[in-house]
Amino acid sequence: MVSMTMNLKDETERPVDYYEILQSDRKASVEELKKNYQRLVLTLHPDKNAVGCDKSDASFLMLQKAWTVLRDPETRKLYDAELSCEEHSDLLLYANIDLKDMDYLESEECYSYTCRCGGNYILEAGSTDQIKVIIPCDECSFSVEVTCDS
Repeated sequence: MVSMTMNLKDETERPVDYYEILQSDRKASVEELKKNYQRLVLTLHPDKNAVGCDKSDASFLMLQKAWTVLRDPETRKLYDAELSCEEHSDLLLYANIDLKDMDYLESEECYSYTCRCGGNYILEAGSTDQIKVIIPCDECSFSVEVTCDS
């Protein structure tokens, strides 16, 4: 059974992108991933490279790990979710809401939405010209994405 927690970081603490290792797009089908894997195996396999080359051995092992994770729909789904969280770790999105879900405060000429922490998301009335706006809570680290086209 495959562990549900994956180590997404390499020794530089950068997220490891298995799609990049397989030279594939994130929306690639399993067949496309397999084709790229098979092509890369032929060039990276230790039997095809200089004996004792640690870099090529490490590349081959990383290729194997990428293929093992991405070929299985369940582990791929988990990996995609963890990679997405890692890429957006600076942004904790609490909700996606429409502008009509926010309360308009005429006295302050802004829109307000209450966060689960008790704080507020405040959007100035002049900021609604964009289609989507991400605004932070004034009390916690959450943000909401507001769709303004109504």
